Amino acid sequence: MPTSTHNHPLFGPVTFKTKHDTWVFGDDITFISGFKVSDITSVNVPELKNIRGANGGIVRFHKKGHAQLQAAFKELAAQNMLRVIKTFGGSLNLRLRRPISGNLSKLPSNHAFGIAIDLNEDDGSNGGSVAPVAPILKKHGFLWGKSFNDPMHFELNKFL
Repeated sequence: MPTSTHNHPLFGPVTFKTKHDTWVFGDDITFISGFKVSDITSVNVPELKNIRGANGGIVRFHKKGHAQLQAAFKELAAQNMLRVIKTFGGSLNLRLRRPISGNLSKLPSNHAFGIAIDLNEDDGSNGGSVAPVAPILKKHGFLWGKSFNDPMHFELNKFL
């Protein structure tokens, strides 16, 4: 199993290993040091309660980002923007990145850190329909994946 170290911008150096003996696109990973998966806990986001795939509004997300996630969705609701979100593709997934290009990445996905979400992944445009919510999520510390051709994807790039 390949083992590697990555200097994550929010968490610092982390060491992980992959599931398979060779590098595999999107492979499952296990953190060895530098990151505690136990810091990814359930958070209630009431605004997601009726969104398909959102587990009744209970989302697994890094505890340092709970307040940001909740505040972002509270503001989306207040501005009547929840109507744009049809599906929630989840947050936590302990795996390598899966670039849209199909190229192999040897870096952990931000989903593995519990700081990324996917919205409207099945809208026929890889989530492009969520463009109207991007400014609000950005305001709450999220980077929009449109900049790397993954418009369904939002990830925390700073803790507020």
